[in-house]
Amino acid sequence: MLSALLYLRLMSLRNWLVARGRRLRQPKYLIGAVVGCAYLYFFFFRGFGGSPGSRGKRAATAQALAAMESANASLPLDWLPVTTAFGTLMLLAVLALMWIVPTQRAALGFTEAEIAFLFPAPITRRALIFFQLLSSQFRSLLGALVLTLFSNRWTVLGGNALTHAVGWWFIFSALNLHFSGANFTLTRLADLGLGSWRRRGLILVAITGVVAAAVARLPAEVQLPDPGNLFDLRPFTDWVVALTRTAPLSWLLWPVGILLGPFLAIDGPGFFRAFGPALAIVALHFLWVLRSAVAFEDASIDHAQKSGARIAAWRAGARRGAAPAKGRAGPFLLGGTGRPEFAFLWKNLLSTWPYFTQRVLLVSAAVITAGCLWLGAQPAARGHQAVVGGIALLFAAYTLIVGPQFARQDIRSDLVHVDILKTYPLHGWQIILGELLAPVAILTGLLWLALLAAALSFRPGGPGFEWLTPQVRVAIAAGLALIAPALVALQLLVPNAAALLFPGWFQMTRTRGGGPEAIGQRMIFFFAQIVTMACALVPAVAIAALLIFIGQWLLGPATAVMIATLAVLAVLLGEVWCGLWLLGGRFEKLDLSSELPAAP
Repeated sequence: MLSALLYLRLMSLRNWLVARGRRLRQPKYLIGAVVGCAYLYFFFFRGFGGSPGSRGKRAATAQALAAMESANASLPLDWLPVTTAFGTLMLLAVLALMWIVPTQRAALGFTEAEIAFLFPAPITRRALIFFQLLSSQFRSLLGALVLTLFSNRWTVLGGNALTHAVGWWFIFSALNLHFSGANFTLTRLADLGLGSWRRRGLILVAITGVVAAAVARLPAEVQLPDPGNLFDLRPFTDWVVALTRTAPLSWLLWPVGILLGPFLAIDGPGFFRAFGPALAIVALHFLWVLRSAVAFEDASIDHAQKSGARIAAWRAGARRGAAPAKGRAGPFLLGGTGRPEFAFLWKNLLSTWPYFTQRVLLVSAAVITAGCLWLGAQPAARGHQAVVGGIALLFAAYTLIVGPQFARQDIRSDLVHVDILKTYPLHGWQIILGELLAPVAILTGLLWLALLAAALSFRPGGPGFEWLTPQVRVAIAAGLALIAPALVALQLLVPNAAALLFPGWFQMTRTRGGGPEAIGQRMIFFFAQIVTMACALVPAVAIAALLIFIGQWLLGPATAVMIATLAVLAVLLGEVWCGLWLLGGRFEKLDLSSELPAAP
């Protein structure tokens, strides 16, 4: 019977591959597949089998070591204990979350089709559980192969692509099985009367006690280093390694270290020595889950029904993974009269997460301000301020560039309802503007918080930065905050234009997985967004540079920055208006019945 179930799984995989191959007959999928395969080749597979000690990598390593030495920094002499220590701590944290977070009853992830055809079949419950657990190993193997593409560049770890792939499979398989076993165990404990908050409190107290006991038992010569040179890693890494080797924390980390053994093996003999113990850990997890899957049938049916409802809602354009809608207060008071664009803003904000509100924004700003001011009052925390400021700037750049791909509360979510939207007595540009307001507000709020943290933390000093006075820093921060909404709107125009100009392509980008063709299509749209943004910023940057160059001699740097900001804002708003006008005209002419062909 198990062989028949495995045959079913293999045939399903074969049919999936054949269906994806047939789709390449359509140019939109073929072009995306070519771009996606080229990306995978040039960034991952090219030089995949190269030696970690190649000349280019050795030169890059030598340059990095020279830079660290010039910064009066020291690195660990042996990276294996360091990577083992940090890896085991990270895995332990993930495992702890598996026991703290779950609130629902455990269930194996059977699909509705599997429940309809396999549950009435003459198959034992144990065989079904065994089949589902083996099926989950295919997903673990796929995840291992994907991460092997990334970890192949981690030359400091040693090993090769094969050892990394097997090591990743051990990690993913054990985590997947541990998650299932923990859920079944927690379900049994809940049936015995252990509540969620009581369970979380006990686990947190236990973990805190173990860590505190390990810190207390550290030798006197091993102390947490004072915050000094942030580039000096060796004192901190030595402390972490000593902590992970101190009981009772070392007892918890011992099986986790065994699981990481194959991945961190630096050569073949070390890999084969670590293979057996790691396989034993996975086998024990498999037996644990197999024996713990109690009362799984009803829970699995309920789980499959909820999964089907989520998939149906997701295909209809709802938020991915959204829970059943609950009534809640509107984001703001919507009057009976006023600009119609604000009705779209109200509707789209109501459909997103409830913590995107003005109150949460103000509370977050207050917390960031208090934290940065407290950090600035600490004499020994000047280096930490630079780190906070750098992280805030990186987060702002990530939000501006990648945020529009995730903030989809605009025409992309309402594209399936375009026939209804076209009946509104509004111009096309009004509908596009109204749809853009919600993601603009969300991303602008995140940018403002990041800029606030950067402005309060980034205090450069030393020679060459005398011109960056507090007044200039305030002017720059205020100017960036002022033009942030226009920048976000420009970024959002590109994916919305893609949805209106190429609705057939856009529908494909909303599917899960997708393969190389979906990766290629996303990359095409992302590159178009970057190019469009760069072209839109050229005139604004040129005008700003000219005004700052002239104004700093006549009015001072701070005033020149503010005047340049107003000029940049005027240019960006003009570009946004042109984009709204063009997209509005395209929206008025859009006919999805002629744009979206029938599925193959």
